[in-house]
Amino acid sequence: MKKIVVPTDFSSNAYAALRYVVKLFGDEEVHFYLLHSFADSVSALTSRVDIGKSEKIIDTLYDEANKDGDTLIKRIDGETSNHSHKFEFIVTSMSLVRATNKLIVKHGINMVVMGSKGRTAAEDILLGSNTIQVIKKIKNAPLLVVPREINYTIPAEIAFATDYTDTFPTAGIGPVLDLAKTYQATVHLVHVGEKEMLDAQQKYHLKRIKKALEDCTVKNHWVPKQNSIAKSIEQFVVDERMDVLVMVYRRYNAIARMFREAIVKKIGKSTAVPYLIIPIRD
Repeated sequence: MKKIVVPTDFSSNAYAALRYVVKLFGDEEVHFYLLHSFADSVSALTSRVDIGKSEKIIDTLYDEANKDGDTLIKRIDGETSNHSHKFEFIVTSMSLVRATNKLIVKHGINMVVMGSKGRTAAEDILLGSNTIQVIKKIKNAPLLVVPREINYTIPAEIAFATDYTDTFPTAGIGPVLDLAKTYQATVHLVHVGEKEMLDAQQKYHLKRIKKALEDCTVKNHWVPKQNSIAKSIEQFVVDERMDVLVMVYRRYNAIARMFREAIVKKIGKSTAVPYLIIPIRD
């Protein structure tokens, strides 16, 4: 049975992510942990009141969240009626990142899935602040980021953006392999640059990735750089009609820089596909 954490702030963006992943694993047994953190609300509401009032505020936040959680489970159950899916609601006063990482360790979580932005994020940005924090700090599980704008489609074309410089266990490619096998998808290895410019280390990593994906259909793509790596990859995803974009995230690699570019330049609205992020911690 797969175990998946889906953070929620009860926004339409969060629900879109939940609905997407429920459909994505519609034919599998899955235990979904629907996680709500009210840490931000606690900080905002209790900073200027005494301890007694703070406790009452926290109790109220727990009660309200649990009611919203029950409503959320009834809604998604009503839409899917999938008896192989189990939904469990968890509410916490811990930060979202800390609570997520604790659940990953405690339950052996296979994947975390969340919306690209929450209730309070501005309309013209690519990623909300909570999503950015989870991308930066998640450990030991891949993260699937789902934009609100998408309609569910079978992930038949998977773009795997890589600069071929990261050393990571090939087991980290497991989620990509799983999706590709389940949907008989083609994995497109996307590198911004020319094949002839790869050094010995990059060629080695290319070989390792292809070996790990040998049971899948794999195609290589060498994409000319435009204004930025982010824009180049975005254009490829749009032009080639990709269904999912996979990235290995390390603090100082090209993909991390790509996210900084995307956030600063507010690009990405036309790239309405889920991002599957494989974290590597230095």
